[in-house]
Amino acid sequence: MNVVCFNAEKFYRLAFDYFQYESNVKLAKKYVNIALKNDPNHFKSLLLAGQIFLFEKKPRNALKMFLKALNISKEDVSCIFYLAKTYSALEEYDLSIEYLDKILTKNLIDKEFLSECYKLKINILINLNQYKKAENILKTLNYTLFSNDVFSLEENFYKIVQNKKSLENRSNERILHINF
Repeated sequence: MNVVCFNAEKFYRLAFDYFQYESNVKLAKKYVNIALKNDPNHFKSLLLAGQIFLFEKKPRNALKMFLKALNISKEDVSCIFYLAKTYSALEEYDLSIEYLDKILTKNLIDKEFLSECYKLKINILINLNQYKKAENILKTLNYTLFSNDVFSLEENFYKIVQNKKSLENRSNERILHINF
């Protein structure tokens, strides 16, 4: 039976608002820590604490939070995604891909979430110089994601590949990444 600790939930919501809407990491940390003092196994607070650690570029601390959260809810896809993201930050790419594949084999309909998962996987494959695998994934995404997400992933992929090739060939034919 799931029992909600209302104090933990209340402080989690404050922390979430400070982190997501006001970008106030200091207050978010304060309130998420209070939530976790009230309930050390409050799932949403564990996820938020991990996200804050990732934001602060402390992936080892984030990993502890996400692993604890995973023990509470083994099938939660957001927890699995953050584990993949954390392992990627730790440059443990094989583990990251393993967790991403757990998500991508499920029949999820949240296209925004899937887009983030594919973006992370493609970036990992690029870091591993596995361009063919990344390109093959891109070719299969047409009906899985929104067309503008697919276009953005393809555009970034081909820019990165072109830039890496130009660096290897020592040419100045690099493509600038410009966001409008």
